[in-house]
Amino acid sequence: MTSASPRQLRKAIAAFDPDRPWAELRDGIRPMLPRLRPMPFATDEPVRVMLPPGILVGFGLDLGPALAQVGPPLLDRWRITTDELAAVALGNVRRLAATCKSSIVVRNPIGSIDVSALQTRLGIAASLLLVPDQLPRFFGTEPGLLLAPMRDLILRLPADADLFDAAWLAEEFESMDPNCLHLGAFAWDGIDVRPVALEPVAARA
Repeated sequence: MTSASPRQLRKAIAAFDPDRPWAELRDGIRPMLPRLRPMPFATDEPVRVMLPPGILVGFGLDLGPALAQVGPPLLDRWRITTDELAAVALGNVRRLAATCKSSIVVRNPIGSIDVSALQTRLGIAASLLLVPDQLPRFFGTEPGLLLAPMRDLILRLPADADLFDAAWLAEEFESMDPNCLHLGAFAWDGIDVRPVALEPVAARA
């Protein structure tokens, strides 16, 4: 699993030119899912909207190793609404997902858990939770339990996976990435996803 360092993030964001017109930037708009830890540097408050399946989503401009957050001043400059921003972001996720081959999914047990892992190298794996119509290409339609501990990682577990084990697995992957997400789990019925709460992992012998 790969992730950008704070230095790479700062360098990418420093190169961002917000004065470019919306027509040139719209293809780079991405959803930003909730992080466990704050950004490693000060940022303005981003535009956020609650999207199915119940995730409070921000938006950013893809700069490679980083996303430059989109705040209200940029919406004013681009003369677009929050709904338009969200629609473009989800459309971009679908467009990029369509370029990914289903063969990039890695299937490998972790302990006693059968796990399928998708890392797109495009930074959109976790955002597939927002466009569940794209999930069958990678995970089929058999029900499962989905975890998204990183921006570009989504894990599929069996539908009957123990939630304690799922919570442990999510925390293990989150610990690998200082920019990790923290979303809980999602039940996948082959068509749609819905949130599933995970209890914090307690120490046990």
